[in-house]
Amino acid sequence: MFGSKYIFETKETRMSRHLKNGFLILFSLVFFYLLAGYFFILLSDNENQLMSERYFKSSPDLIVVFTGDHGRIPHAVRLAKAYNQSNIFITGVYTKNSVETLLNPLELEGAIDKNLLEIDYFARNTVENCLSTLRYLREKKGFKNILIVSHDYHILRIKSIMDKILTDEDEFQINYSSVATDYSDWRNIKILYKEVYKFLRTYAFLMIWDSDPDKLPPLNGSRSH
Repeated sequence: MFGSKYIFETKETRMSRHLKNGFLILFSLVFFYLLAGYFFILLSDNENQLMSERYFKSSPDLIVVFTGDHGRIPHAVRLAKAYNQSNIFITGVYTKNSVETLLNPLELEGAIDKNLLEIDYFARNTVENCLSTLRYLREKKGFKNILIVSHDYHILRIKSIMDKILTDEDEFQINYSSVATDYSDWRNIKILYKEVYKFLRTYAFLMIWDSDPDKLPPLNGSRSH
């Protein structure tokens, strides 16, 4: 930071110094904010690599889709077909939708067993997506290797929340697969940096949040088909 060079400083010199300090602070904040977006993408790429290594010769027990942007369900279905796995849990679905309305446009022609796909109407945001997923896993039993699907900009926030709410008793192996975003589109760049803000807000919330598993809300809206 710029400090005073003089024992006696004029009003103009002091104002100039404060402006320089303010500009430097603002520039640093903007720089690190922009850098954070790049870090989000790097972390997502790393998680995709870990997922590929984890399931090189095996398959996930369950694929979980966090709704909220286009392309996530088709991406999850492609993974389900690749791993020959029809156990899919989609969280954060609008009440007007059903298994049929979600899958029929994809023209799967029997590639996915719709009877093994369940949807959750309860979750309204990422925290509730995570809570709904954890409640579902604890109630269902038997699912240990879990693959969560979302967009690349979203993975860090999901991972941070899941790490917070999982306990030592939860023996789940969770991996992440992301939909790649086209950042040549200005709209997607705005989404990325809006996500940086959401992550910072969520991080602050997680620092004070009591994630006692006994206080998880019930999945009143979760149902099949």
